[in-house]
Amino acid sequence: MEPDGRTLRSVLHKRIDVFRSLDGSPASKPELVDRLSSSRSTVDRAISDLEDVDCVESRNGTYSLSATGRFALTEHERYASTTQTIAQASDLLSGLPESTTLPSVFLEGAEVTVGDPHAPSSAATTSSRLLERATAMRGLAPTVLKSDVFILNRELDRDDLTIDVVAEPEVVEALSALSDTPISALVARDAFSLYRSPEPLPYALWVMETPERDRAGVTFRGAGGGTGMVTNDSPDAVAWANETFESYRAAAESVDRPI
Repeated sequence: MEPDGRTLRSVLHKRIDVFRSLDGSPASKPELVDRLSSSRSTVDRAISDLEDVDCVESRNGTYSLSATGRFALTEHERYASTTQTIAQASDLLSGLPESTTLPSVFLEGAEVTVGDPHAPSSAATTSSRLLERATAMRGLAPTVLKSDVFILNRELDRDDLTIDVVAEPEVVEALSALSDTPISALVARDAFSLYRSPEPLPYALWVMETPERDRAGVTFRGAGGGTGMVTNDSPDAVAWANETFESYRAAAESVDRPI
């Protein structure tokens, strides 16, 4: 059979249980019948389908995934995980600016938290708890709430925390107008660095370093979509978030103290 991505995708979708059963665990057809609680005829057809797309190898009646089968399964599982996140975060993602996307490396295996419409601040619990344990935080701020100032200023009472924020020009101006918050004390702290972005920021991206592990996230605050966040602690997701933050910080200018 000529190589055909559509046929391979069809076999993956139809026979995913066989792919997963054989992944790292070769088996004979009778063993597959037992594992999958399927009939012998169903297993025969499944193995035939996998053979048609070169995804299975046989040795003395024992079947195992070929290199093609292993690669195909890995990509299928990554795709399934990413689309699962997209489905769960649909209301949140709809609030992103047009043409703005998040990479699959961040969406794959991510945790989605959607806020209660009657208590939208409940979605911030995850990031607040992380910040309490963090030794460093970096973030992009396309918006600001008064509560943000109080939370950051309070957490910086700890000597082991540093915070770097890149904010849109309008956010910097809004901060200077928050006279009923400890903004002056916050900006005056040596452990707090504020940068003014020359351009709009696509999302509220953050990275937090904690003794346990680093975590990246994007917070959504209901501007055109839902309220909540998407977070991921995989090394690839954190690396992407760090690189993205650094690219915006490199283009931004430091905000002189005081605001």
